[in-house]
Amino acid sequence: MIGIPHIWKQLEQLVWADPDVVQHAAKVMVWGRWFIFLISIFLLACRPGPWYPDDIEHAILQVPLVVFNGLVHHRLLTNRPVTWRWMLSLSALDIALITTHAVVVGGLDNLIFLACYPALGAFAVVFSSFSLIMMWTTMVAAVYALVSVVVGPGLDLVAGEERVLVARLAVMYLIVVGINLIVRSERERRQAATARERRMQQERIDLSQTIHDTTAQTAYVINLGIDGAIKLAEGSNPQLVERLENIATLSRSAMWELRSPIDMGQILEGRELGRVLWSHTETFARITSIPVEMEQSGEEPPLAMEVRTGLFAIAHNALANAFLHAQAGRVDVGLAFEADSIRLSVSDNGIGLPEDYAQRGRGFSGMEADAQRMGGRLIVETGNAQGGTTISCVVPRQQGGKG
Repeated sequence: MIGIPHIWKQLEQLVWADPDVVQHAAKVMVWGRWFIFLISIFLLACRPGPWYPDDIEHAILQVPLVVFNGLVHHRLLTNRPVTWRWMLSLSALDIALITTHAVVVGGLDNLIFLACYPALGAFAVVFSSFSLIMMWTTMVAAVYALVSVVVGPGLDLVAGEERVLVARLAVMYLIVVGINLIVRSERERRQAATARERRMQQERIDLSQTIHDTTAQTAYVINLGIDGAIKLAEGSNPQLVERLENIATLSRSAMWELRSPIDMGQILEGRELGRVLWSHTETFARITSIPVEMEQSGEEPPLAMEVRTGLFAIAHNALANAFLHAQAGRVDVGLAFEADSIRLSVSDNGIGLPEDYAQRGRGFSGMEADAQRMGGRLIVETGNAQGGTTISCVVPRQQGGKG
């Protein structure tokens, strides 16, 4: 005997498991049911005579719709996931209520059959299996045909009502087949885009490892050689020492820029932003000899790749600014996961920024673009009484919470 868990496992293979699509379909279905509920109340209220007790069954049929629809709507409002199981239950409830209403009204002379179309359409959006969709549609069509024939006066063959019934059933199949073809095309397109993105990410990961094993190691050896030359030249040729120190600064700058694609590879591999930033700041302190203190508050939620890469890029560029331009003696990095936002801040105790800092180079314009791409904002504070600069990026939590 096949158990319920086995059936659920088989159904999971037939679902288009895209959480965004299922979530959006749930929102559309929930608001559609509220609209139908309001129309039903309006029609009852506009009756010329009292609806109670003759039409008490209409009010009773609204109870399960309101209760279950309210549960799903509550999950959406509280940002809890609505899985395909909830969608299957909603579709089954729709068909049950539509069939019950058709039995109560009786016969073919009612418009309740129109509610079958959006119910079947929503089912075709969530489930990708053509055979499963056709089975579900056939079951619904059979139930509706049986109710139309058996309940009430039945079909009037003289008036040609059998052709009306066949047309209604044909439209059911036409809708689900059309939606299934559209959804299948969209699913294939998104799968191809995802595969391309994964290949690009893997190429970037491989590139970061190649840079780490070759160019970065070479730059490190060169920097060691320059530091050794400075020690040998000390006291003998001040001009040579000065030039060597300038070259050493450029060498450390190159080493730091090489760390961006190297550590970005860890982000692309799926590591948490906080851990990568922690390692990144420690590397910054080793390369530049500038003390760095990092503080993280709150637990890091699953973040979208765009948010993790964007915040990392802003942190890297802000640290580069503190090293190359601010003449900083200390840098503090903060990463806060708050209830409604994610805040990254990089503060230094340097000389501050000039008034036209935004027009110099592409560093700040790049950080601004990264912040806007994440749906957040970049905040630059500089030139206060204590000196120094603080670069912050605030991203709304809902933007960063899509893993």
